[in-house]
Amino acid sequence: QSGVPARTLLMGIDGGSALQRATASRALAKALRDSGHFEHVQNGETEAWAEVGTWLVDHRYALSPAVDPQRFSAGGLRAGINETLSLLGTPGGNAIKPLLERDPTGETVRIAESLIPASAPRSEEGVWAARAGGRALLVAGTKAAGADLDAQALAIQTVRQSFAALQAPGLTLQLSGAPVFSVDSRALIEKEIHWLATAGTVLASALLLLAFASLPALLVSLLPVATGVLVGISAVSLVFGGVHGITLGFGTTMIGEAVDYAIYFLIQARQGGWRHWVTHGWPTMRLGLLTSVCGFGALIFSGFPGLAQLGVFSVAGLVGAAVFTRYAMPVLMPQGARGT
Repeated sequence: QSGVPARTLLMGIDGGSALQRATASRALAKALRDSGHFEHVQNGETEAWAEVGTWLVDHRYALSPAVDPQRFSAGGLRAGINETLSLLGTPGGNAIKPLLERDPTGETVRIAESLIPASAPRSEEGVWAARAGGRALLVAGTKAAGADLDAQALAIQTVRQSFAALQAPGLTLQLSGAPVFSVDSRALIEKEIHWLATAGTVLASALLLLAFASLPALLVSLLPVATGVLVGISAVSLVFGGVHGITLGFGTTMIGEAVDYAIYFLIQARQGGWRHWVTHGWPTMRLGLLTSVCGFGALIFSGFPGLAQLGVFSVAGLVGAAVFTRYAMPVLMPQGARGT
């Protein structure tokens, strides 16, 4: 939901020369930092760590692994200062010299040494590059939780638009990471759900029209499902504050048995009107409803928000459809539907 892997975007810039890729990497990283959608954007630039470096210097005595009570004795201070002075003659002396007056015992240097990774990404023109070359690398963490797919989609769109705004011919952008997988999966699922739902609705409507030989009966038979969808959306919105697109798609499929409620009523009410159905048909339908609610109710306790939403949607939708069938269908078509 909100862990680092769920919010991490991996980016690669291919094509062009190493200098062109590095320039594009710096420009893209700056644009993403300025967008406000990311907690951090890293591409190997040392400039990006300026604020962190200042914070480390300010808190050097609390963070340095060398600080202990003896460090502040006369001997400890002398040893620390002599060690710092000896480093001035090394290749890193130019980086240490500006800190000498402020940090004579070299605590910042020791913190920096403890932060050096055992292995680091390859660097090319001052930015991270793939080991095999030919690609500049960036890593970004979104501010939004991994489960917030709308916000993740917006972050991904921001990356693509920011790269397009660079107007760098010959360079291409590669994107990967859990947010990309999630957003792409949702888009594919929603696309398939739309055409499957359309095809299913057309086929089911044709069969019902053939069976009932009545357009009003066909329209009435679809009302329990429509009611269930509206009730499900309302319930999920009240509990979670919003409805995922996948929840709507899968939930509508899962409460499809609400079509059966209407069919049972329209057929069974032929035999003696709606009162006959209430006595003989409704108890069986009610039992079916309760078994479905027990099954879908288990999803409500899932730790994954999408499944929990699906459980609430299904339970509320089925109950809404059953209540509509019980109390509204006898008013709309008290004698059921004719046909074979």
